[in-house]
Amino acid sequence: MKRLLAVLMLAVLMMSLLAGCGDKGTKNASTAKGDKAASNEDKITSKAEGLIPITFSRAQDSSMETDIFAKMKDTTYEKNLWTELIAEKLGYDVKYLWIASSADLQTQKFNAAMASGEIPDIVCVGKSDLKQLVESDLVIDLKPYFDKYASDFVKNLITSAGDASIKAATYEGVQYGLPYVDCDLETAQMLWLRQDWLEKLNLEAPKSLDELKKILKAFKEYAGDGGVGLSISSDIYGNTFDIKGWTNAYGAYPGYWIKDAGGNLEYGSTTPKMKEALGGLAELYKEGLLDSEFYVNDSDKAKEALVNGKCGAMYGYHAASLWPLQDTVDADPNADWMPYMLPMKEAGEKITPGIHMCTGSWYAVSKNCKNPEALIQMLNLYCEKVLDPELNEYKVYANPGDGLEGVWRLSPVTINSPNKNQVTAQAIAEPLKTGDPGKLTGEQYSMWDYSYKALQGDKTLWGWNRVFGENGSQQLLMAYQNSSNVELVYDNFVGAPGEIMASTKSTLDDMLDQEFLKIIAGQSSLDSFDKVVSDWKAAGGDKITAEVNEWYSDNK
Repeated sequence: MKRLLAVLMLAVLMMSLLAGCGDKGTKNASTAKGDKAASNEDKITSKAEGLIPITFSRAQDSSMETDIFAKMKDTTYEKNLWTELIAEKLGYDVKYLWIASSADLQTQKFNAAMASGEIPDIVCVGKSDLKQLVESDLVIDLKPYFDKYASDFVKNLITSAGDASIKAATYEGVQYGLPYVDCDLETAQMLWLRQDWLEKLNLEAPKSLDELKKILKAFKEYAGDGGVGLSISSDIYGNTFDIKGWTNAYGAYPGYWIKDAGGNLEYGSTTPKMKEALGGLAELYKEGLLDSEFYVNDSDKAKEALVNGKCGAMYGYHAASLWPLQDTVDADPNADWMPYMLPMKEAGEKITPGIHMCTGSWYAVSKNCKNPEALIQMLNLYCEKVLDPELNEYKVYANPGDGLEGVWRLSPVTINSPNKNQVTAQAIAEPLKTGDPGKLTGEQYSMWDYSYKALQGDKTLWGWNRVFGENGSQQLLMAYQNSSNVELVYDNFVGAPGEIMASTKSTLDDMLDQEFLKIIAGQSSLDSFDKVVSDWKAAGGDKITAEVNEWYSDNK
């Protein structure tokens, strides 16, 4: 439950992708109130009132039931402060063609709608569904509407995310999707170490893997019986307890499509550098620096060694301090962790973290929608009330506080800001030193408040300060972005899966990953890497590679 709470807090306070936009408009959807549909009578009433109906679909969200509907009288998905604002400011009547009782049912209903050709006016979908909508001629070119109606704030917000998320929604030169932009930089891995242990043992942060290995040995000895050097889990590519940070040190990028010597794309899981990185992990295992049963441990099991004071090192992403590391501080208030840049194979090498397109959803507009500009106008309004530093009414339309969190999710369209966390970290840096929030508002004030309270001794908020405070993870990400000694390596494939990839990639990836686990655990020899890669290619990997390179050639 603590983990779920931490994830929910992060989603709400960082304006993440909870209910506003996800594959087919669903995230964390459950409850069983049955499906609701807009009736003809409702539509007639809307027209009589002079409002223009704009249709959506979604799944019910159990957290909204408890966090919002139970506390705001007479509030529903279709009748709330956001739909009233949209009606007042824009003249649109928000209607839901259906509100499914579960995520699975939402998927079924949306697939049926695509098959029938009758989708809601505005939809929010992943890459595969967007591709299907385009191929079925169900959605329109959004660029003319975006160029004409988007506010400067929204245009800057979308542009700041780079062109990958636009490219992913563009087919034959036509932009069919508007990205729910997210921060690619925040997909980079970093090394998290127990700072209090480093200081007690008079050790410095590692610059190379050999230096890291010395720290792991010292930490394990310091932890005593049951000590673990580096914590990893069976989910070797998760955001925490994974191996990506280790493999990046060798120039290996599992799961990414990276350029080979000839300028084409190759699968990062199958390169010679990946084999070398796995060999390094196998050495760690052989030396007792990994949990002997890591390959059957999920993330919760892997966390136990950290919480019990038996491990002080893990690779993770920028929010690892919120989970799982906050749990270690809850268990031991003297525990302290700091994020560090990835140590490379050899000291002095350029640091090369991998990053990928974080955007996972796109808005699209039905070709039958009579007012396509409505999407852009609603996004303008959302950004004004929630994200604009000068115009926002955050405490009204986003998070009023006092137990009423996530009101922003009532808006039928929401959007993220790809660099807002970095901007927040910069904005609160000086106020954290002075203790005076000055003119901070909205989320920036909330993050200052949490971080400042942590600095004053509130250990329950320690994790927030390690994200936004001095020497925190956001500061490290900005160093990744701005340092001449860092080269970010991007996953070059951002398109929708081709036919072969869609049908076989999951199985082929599992073939590789199961053998990788065996290699690390010493159950297979390192040379078995060559055999499994050969099998992967023969079973469809070569055909997937051809598909990817065909897309890459068309989208360079």
